[in-house]
Amino acid sequence: MTTRTGRLYLLVGLVAVLAMSVVAAGAEGPIFTGMWSADMTLTTVQTSPVSAFRSRLDAAAVLGPMALGTRSDFDDQGWLWQSFASTANAGFLSLQADVLYIPEPWTFAYGSGYAKLDFGNLWTTYHVGFLGSVFEGDVWRGAVFETGSSFGSFNAAVYLYFGATLDGILFTQTPGYVLCDRNDCLAPAWDERLYTVAPTQTNGIVFTGAEFSISSYLCYDVTLEATTVFSSAGFEYQEFTATVWSIGMVPVNFDAYLRFDTQTKSLTIQPKVGVGGRTCYGQVLVEFISTGPVGLIEGFSIYGLDLHLGTPAFAFRSLSVFDTANYSLFVADGFSLLDAVWIGDKATAGTCGSAGEMLDEYWEVVGIGVYRGDPCCRTLSFVALAYFGDSSAMFDWMRSDFRLQLQVMDGLYLRSNVALDSNGVSQWTLGMSLAW
Repeated sequence: MTTRTGRLYLLVGLVAVLAMSVVAAGAEGPIFTGMWSADMTLTTVQTSPVSAFRSRLDAAAVLGPMALGTRSDFDDQGWLWQSFASTANAGFLSLQADVLYIPEPWTFAYGSGYAKLDFGNLWTTYHVGFLGSVFEGDVWRGAVFETGSSFGSFNAAVYLYFGATLDGILFTQTPGYVLCDRNDCLAPAWDERLYTVAPTQTNGIVFTGAEFSISSYLCYDVTLEATTVFSSAGFEYQEFTATVWSIGMVPVNFDAYLRFDTQTKSLTIQPKVGVGGRTCYGQVLVEFISTGPVGLIEGFSIYGLDLHLGTPAFAFRSLSVFDTANYSLFVADGFSLLDAVWIGDKATAGTCGSAGEMLDEYWEVVGIGVYRGDPCCRTLSFVALAYFGDSSAMFDWMRSDFRLQLQVMDGLYLRSNVALDSNGVSQWTLGMSLAW
C-alpha cells in the first residue's frame, strides 16, 4: 500500500471502525435498510427480445448517528460498480468516506471523504479525494478547504483548492472518467457514478485556486448569486445568476445566467423570460446576438418555448425548439415533467453526465402527468409524452412514451414504460423496486 492510498484507507478505516464499534456496542442492534431495483427493456425490432437490463442493490446498517452502506450496480454485461460508504455524526462533528471499485477485475477507482464542523450559522469542511492509478498510471489526489456562514437570507462561502475542485468527477462504464464543470453537469445515468471531489494533482498538495460565492434571496421569489473564481495564475471568471418568480405581486418570471471569462474573453448571457409562478408559467428562451466575444449586443434570438402547469394531481408541459441546429430536446427517466424533459445546448449538454437522451430529430414534446397519493409517496404515477418532428404523419407526430408506476404495497413498486411510433410498439421496459 502506498503512502497516497494509505491516507485514504486510514480515513475510511477510522470512520468504519467508529461506526462498527458503536453498532457492536448497541444494545438493540443496528437497523438494516436497503433497496433492490431492476429494469428490463424489450424490443420488437431486434432478433433478441431483451435489449437492455439493469439492476441496483443498496444495503446499509444504521445505528443512531452511525451508518455503513454499500451499492452494487449490474447490467446485461455483468457487474459494473461496487462502492462502500461510511458516515459518523457526533453533534457538530460529522465524517464521511466513500470508496469506488471496478469489480472485474477488482480495482480501486476512487475514494473521497470529508470532516465537517457545523455550528449552525458557521461551518468548516475539509474534503479529500483520490483517483486510482488504473486511469492515469499514478494516483491523483487533492484537497479542498471550505468555510462558510449563513445569516438570515445571506449566504457566503470560501473554497480553497489544493489540487482538487468540487465541480465533480464522473465515472463512465468504459471504465473512464470525466472532470466536470458544475455548469454543464447533469444528473448521472444509471450506469454512471458522480462524486463531488475531483482530484487533479499527482505531486504534492499545492494551491491551485480559490472560489468566493455569495447568495441571497429577497423574499421567496427572488434569488441572486455571484461567484468569483481564481486559479494559481490569477482571475479566471465571474458568474452572476438571478432567478425571479414575481416582482411585487406581478407574476413575471426571469431566469438569467451571465458569465465573463478572461481566458476566452467571452461574455455569456442566457435569459429566460415569462409570465406565471412556479407551478404555472410560460417562458421564452432567449439567446443574445453580439458582434464579437465581448462585443455589443446587436439583437436576440428566441430558440425555445416552455409552458408548464403543475398541481399535486395533474401536470402539463409543452416544450418547443425553434433553433434545432444548436438546441435539442432531452428526455430522462422519471415521472416529474420538470425533470423528465428539457431543452439543452447541443454543444455543451451531456459533457458530464448523460442522464438525458438527446432527441434532436424532434422539435416539440407535449406531456401530461396524473398522480394519486401524496407527492412524497405516490401510490400511482402516470406520464404520457408525445414527440413531434418533420414527418409525413398527421400533425408531425412521430413517437409517444407512456410511463406507469404503481405502489403494490409498502416498499414495493412496479413500473412500465412503453414507446410507440408509426411502426407500433418499438420498446417496452418492465421494472420493479423493493425497499426495506
